Amino acid sequence: MDAGTRPMAESALTRAARALGLLAAIGASLAMAIWSLAAGPSLVLYVTQNQLDPAARIALAKLLVAGALVGAGAGAALAAADRTRGLALADRIARRLAPLLLAAVAALLFRVDLWEGRDLEFLVLAAIFGLSAIGLLRTALATSPAFPRLGVWNSPLRAAASSRGAIRAPLVVVILAAAGYAAYFAFYAVLNHQALRTSSFDLGVENNLMWNLIHGAPLFRTTPHGGGPLGSHLGFHHTYLSFALAPFYTLAPRPETLLVLQALFAGFAAVPLYLLGRRHVGPWAACAVALAYLLYAPVHGANLYDFHYLPLAPLLLWFTLYFAESGRNIPALVFALLTISVREDVAGCVGLLGAYLVLGGIRPRLGAVIGLLGVVHFLAIKMLVMPAMLAGQSSYVNQYQDLLPAGMTGFGGVLLTVLGNPGFTLHTLLERDKLVYLLLVMVPLVFLPWRRPAGLLLSVPGFFFTLLATRYPPMTQISFQYTAFWTMFVFIAVVHHLGWIGLPRGLNDAEGPVRRRAWLLALLATMLVTSHQHGALLQQSTARAGFDRFVFGLSDTDRSRRDALYVLIAQVPPAARIASSEQIVPHVSSRAYSYTLRAGIFDAEWLLFSTPARPDEATMIERALRSGVFGVVAESDGFVLARRGFSPASNAGVLQHL
Repeated sequence: MDAGTRPMAESALTRAARALGLLAAIGASLAMAIWSLAAGPSLVLYVTQNQLDPAARIALAKLLVAGALVGAGAGAALAAADRTRGLALADRIARRLAPLLLAAVAALLFRVDLWEGRDLEFLVLAAIFGLSAIGLLRTALATSPAFPRLGVWNSPLRAAASSRGAIRAPLVVVILAAAGYAAYFAFYAVLNHQALRTSSFDLGVENNLMWNLIHGAPLFRTTPHGGGPLGSHLGFHHTYLSFALAPFYTLAPRPETLLVLQALFAGFAAVPLYLLGRRHVGPWAACAVALAYLLYAPVHGANLYDFHYLPLAPLLLWFTLYFAESGRNIPALVFALLTISVREDVAGCVGLLGAYLVLGGIRPRLGAVIGLLGVVHFLAIKMLVMPAMLAGQSSYVNQYQDLLPAGMTGFGGVLLTVLGNPGFTLHTLLERDKLVYLLLVMVPLVFLPWRRPAGLLLSVPGFFFTLLATRYPPMTQISFQYTAFWTMFVFIAVVHHLGWIGLPRGLNDAEGPVRRRAWLLALLATMLVTSHQHGALLQQSTARAGFDRFVFGLSDTDRSRRDALYVLIAQVPPAARIASSEQIVPHVSSRAYSYTLRAGIFDAEWLLFSTPARPDEATMIERALRSGVFGVVAESDGFVLARRGFSPASNAGVLQHL
């Protein structure tokens, strides 16, 4: 062979080695995936403890070799059948099938029982899966079809996609998906409440606040919060959005209304996200991002845990940004004010959105106005009004206790530590639980929000409000409402970064659409995997709400207990003042005065509690019954109703079971 033909021979050999090697690896991966799906319970011991019968282990090795031989053999046969084009065809097929290299990993990731209690291992593997998928999908999408004749179907499909009805189809899909999400989560959240699994903190607190608001009580009075007859939220949160929700709540003034509203806000946030994404990546890609949001496990946990205002923020913030980018100043300002009204800390998030609009050169002047409104409201409420309502103390500063310098009591001290002592701040961040939490937030998005510096800016609220917390586990669990600090910004970054990824990198760069599709498909695949493990839509065995695993549905025992409780509630006059157990408060909070026994009895005329009681509640109940101030009126299936001034004749029997 002369020197002129040697490069061609080497090129053919290299091409053959790559094609056949890739097909062999794909065959082995598919074989492993099939074995994993068929292994059943034995797969758990194999993956977690490396336990497998020697004969089965040898059989698995043979299966992997057989899969590799089938893959490589098919490629070799194709190359041999057509010496002119066979090798090129085998190479194209191998590249088009490259994503199947991840089949074995996907089979493991979709086994829920493999990963319970092993979140870190799961998330690391899911991250490897997602990041690898990007490159493999780019390879597949950048390769011309192995069978071009199949392309005759492209023209009719493209014509159908460009029709008037198809142009509207993505929005219709998003609206239907949002409605389905809202119906699903509203249904199970209401059932969870009827099963007596909601709490005084926070459904009872928020429902009492709304009931008092529509009945003309002082601003943000909520008696379950612990302040007795003068209980108020003014020192803790300023949720002015409650005034906008009041007309809907008035139609049905009870906790279930708040749970339904929360599900509607969370579900239909997909609509402004779609509208925003359509401007940057086109309708169908925007539809895919909106559906990914609905699958996002951190959204599910916040939606299932009682009622809170934070999960309402994404819908309003995304409408703000959509109208701002569309050049519609008045709607943008209206939604900015609505977002600010959600909570005082969300107002700070609006300030960051304004900074993003300014620094990104998107709408600098409008961004400056929006940002100023958010920052001024946040500082005024957080630094002035709320401390004034608490005699100079700052609410919730205990959540950042380790960052508070000695001799200081307010959030200003926390900021001084964060900004002035980054070494110590880093020390508080290096915890396993915080790492797992950060991976739970970012792995489903294959870290796309951090693809550009703007995404790091948009991560500031999540970083500040959750990761900086010390000795307060709810801040770093996706089963609490605080995930909204991440959700409302990381999806903005996803949309904008996907748009940027699709732009040409140079004069001759035509691979932008391929890069974008690869990232989007990898994100969707990783979202499916992580949602299946930690979410509440694809399976119902691992979802959590608050500190507990969420229980879907209502059992016969749940119905019996609920009916027994409501028999006692029916004996309490609607205007009477009542103190109740933690899980009972939400059911009696649609009245002016409803206290939680964990805080005190105050001037309650009635006590309603369950036995056995929580230790902090038992102390209050025992004191009330032993003194004879309250007498037991009735008992029903572990629930006890007592009344001030009633005969204490039955108290002794209840005290024995307290």
